[in-house]
Amino acid sequence: MSERPPVDGHCEQCGFDYGTGDLQGTVTLLIRQSADCSMALTKAAAGPDPKVVRLRPEPEVWSAIEYACHVRDVLEVQRLRIAQCLAEDRPVYAPMDRTGRVKQEKYEDQDPMEVAAALMRMAREFGAAARVLQPHELGKLGLYNYPVRAPRTLGWIIRHTAHEIQHHRHDIIEILAKVEPPIIPKPKPAPEDTPEEASAGEAAADGAPESGAGGSGGSTAEVSAD
Repeated sequence: MSERPPVDGHCEQCGFDYGTGDLQGTVTLLIRQSADCSMALTKAAAGPDPKVVRLRPEPEVWSAIEYACHVRDVLEVQRLRIAQCLAEDRPVYAPMDRTGRVKQEKYEDQDPMEVAAALMRMAREFGAAARVLQPHELGKLGLYNYPVRAPRTLGWIIRHTAHEIQHHRHDIIEILAKVEPPIIPKPKPAPEDTPEEASAGEAAADGAPESGAGGSGGSTAEVSAD
């Protein structure tokens, strides 16, 4: 897995900044980027090779569907933590066991369309719970476990969740760009020649191919090689 992203300040990898944006803007960003995760997964799963969503670019780097399952579960767990924080004076949040869930829940075998739909449902439910929080509620403390055991405000949990989504949106798109096969367009059919055109262009036909087909093939090869 890659280096752990920060949990405060600015994240160089995905661009998230814990110090900017209000509550409503942060929640709106979270829902929009959850939709990006969902759309990237469904688009890849509906493509020429649906198996790409299950491919790991490296043995220790999760696949797109594993990241999408993680995003879905993060949204659900964080929504439950909001409820716990509001109900308890000094909540202690149980670890979600992010790495253990990958095997326990068999992330790699889950249906990508179902995962994408559940991800968006969890994003909307998290957003509904977060949007109504009042300033005094956002300041409530609970004991958080990741990346170190420390007291965190409910406001930080909202921002941290938004960072999780933005960071893993970046991961999903980057991974799919590495493992998706290049899409090579079908060659355009050559136009049928009339008898007059055939006799007039006989010499040219014996030489180079049509410029449109040759140009298309050359550029496609360059793109595919990348």
